[in-house]
Amino acid sequence: MANSRFLQNFFRLLIFTILVVSCSSDSGEEETMTNTSATVEGFYTGSIEITINNDDITVPMSLIVNMSATNKFEGDFFETNSFVPCCSTNEQDGTFNFDYNPTTMALTNFIIRVDFNIDPNTPCTGLYTGSGTLDASGNANKIVAQMNVDDCNVSNTPAVFTVTKIRELQ
Repeated sequence: MANSRFLQNFFRLLIFTILVVSCSSDSGEEETMTNTSATVEGFYTGSIEITINNDDITVPMSLIVNMSATNKFEGDFFETNSFVPCCSTNEQDGTFNFDYNPTTMALTNFIIRVDFNIDPNTPCTGLYTGSGTLDASGNANKIVAQMNVDDCNVSNTPAVFTVTKIRELQ
């Protein structure tokens, strides 16, 4: 009789432990997703550094970064630092997306699609592809990405994008 009571109590304790562990692991995943979103989402400004015809050129840029799925981000690209399009009749100069690894802070599959169409007779579309990192040290997050630029002005040209978060999404 004592053995059966011992076994009943043992199994109750085992089931209780399994429930506690499974519940706590779910909330950790949700917390990680929320922290990732808060870390990456926001308004960023900075510049593109590119060499064209042996001239080093710095072009302003800004991004509005939104989370689209767990560790996947997307948003609007502007070739200005004021979140307004410079070269398009659209609401933005392009769109982008990237994947984010919160463990390594790596940005992969970074793709910017530009659509400069201010002159309907000579539209300029392009694709900027690459990878980078998120630097979350210090007071502001900084994205640095090594990109390959293909558009109506250049073909297969390396560039460096550096943008710093200036504020959170509202």
